[in-house]
Amino acid sequence: MAILIYMSVIKYPNVRLYWSNTVGFQPIKDIMTVNRFETIRRFLHFNNNEKHLPKEHPQHDRLHKIRPIISHLNEKFALVPMEQRLSIDEQMCATFVAHFMKQYLPNKPHKWGFKLYVMCSVKGYAHKFEIYTGQENERLPDEPDFGPVGNVVVRLARGVPRHINLIYFDNFYTSVPLVTYLAKQGIYSLGTVQSNRLVNCKLPDKKTMMKKSVPRGTYEEQMTEFDGIDVTAVTWKDNKVVTFLSSYVGAEPVGQVERFDKANKTRIKISCPHIIKEYNAHMGGVDLMDSFIGRYRIAMRSRKWYLRIFYHLLDMTVINSWLVYKDLKITEANSSVLNLCHYRLELAEVLAKVNNSFELCNKRGRPSTSNSVEMEIQAKKRRGPAQHIPPKDIRTDNVGHWPGNCVRSRCKMPGCKGYTQTRYEKCGVALCLTTTKNCFKNFHM
Repeated sequence: MAILIYMSVIKYPNVRLYWSNTVGFQPIKDIMTVNRFETIRRFLHFNNNEKHLPKEHPQHDRLHKIRPIISHLNEKFALVPMEQRLSIDEQMCATFVAHFMKQYLPNKPHKWGFKLYVMCSVKGYAHKFEIYTGQENERLPDEPDFGPVGNVVVRLARGVPRHINLIYFDNFYTSVPLVTYLAKQGIYSLGTVQSNRLVNCKLPDKKTMMKKSVPRGTYEEQMTEFDGIDVTAVTWKDNKVVTFLSSYVGAEPVGQVERFDKANKTRIKISCPHIIKEYNAHMGGVDLMDSFIGRYRIAMRSRKWYLRIFYHLLDMTVINSWLVYKDLKITEANSSVLNLCHYRLELAEVLAKVNNSFELCNKRGRPSTSNSVEMEIQAKKRRGPAQHIPPKDIRTDNVGHWPGNCVRSRCKMPGCKGYTQTRYEKCGVALCLTTTKNCFKNFHM
């Protein structure tokens, strides 16, 4: 994963160039060889193919190859507390792979790829997602059927706290039965809506609103009670006519927004209902996540469709971790926050160190200082009882090894017979640190 994250920031036209002797990228070369990297990519699997049920089976899963990754990430993403306002929208995993699940979305920057339904916070954090395969219509016994699209909202909203949260979505999902059902569940919602889904509603139609005699900024509002829930529909004329449906907000208070008047070539102010401002302020969470992913996307090509999805989900995971990191940093006084580029580089460096800390010590050739220390420690343990020595992944993590004073003790560096009065907090061992000997450095390398 460290290599993939490095490659998302440092762009080369060819994968093998990262290992080039002349223009290669040294941090990647230090992790593993190019042949090993390509071998891992070639044989990378996430599930047991022998357990994949045939297409004729009613429990057949089209995402079986990557189902463990999807389930694990949804479980981990849900651990972060949800903000009050959430948005649901479509997301595209761009790919050129020929596959029957690939979709075409003309309004997205990447028009071809695998489609995801994602529920995000206003800041862009993805709390839950599902990948479209054409067979998702799972419902719990007490859940009504709103059709394949409406059921997506119901599934994504299952873990949303009741009587606290608000959900925003566009006219692909919005319907009166869905909005009222969510309100009964304690989740209030707002979304754009297609006029043909507002049966018996007295709002003026699009043709009437677009007449030249109707000034820009004109709006109409209708309120009613449906199945015991108060709902509000508002239609508003801007460059085009747009209609909104909500269970918690209406047109009042009406504000003003600036628009450019092409006829007079000047900026004018027009009326803007509150429901429009509310929607525009909180609907863009998924688009924000898309923009974050698009800055440093893992663009590695693969003929295997599930690898392309894996790369996209890895990008989503990195963005989520960066957003959590920013929230934690904001609460700390006088702390600087890494931008996305530097965060990805730092994350890749840490993952590379974790990978190296678990490598075996018995490599060919003359052993390094780190391996020599590890072998001496293991030999000392075999000789009999000895002071506890932390494992290599803790010794070499470069975090929190602060020095402190202690009584005069024997240095615990294998091969050193000196005495010292310096003990290091995290490891809990005494080590020499003088002008002539630096056992601290050798022990922690």
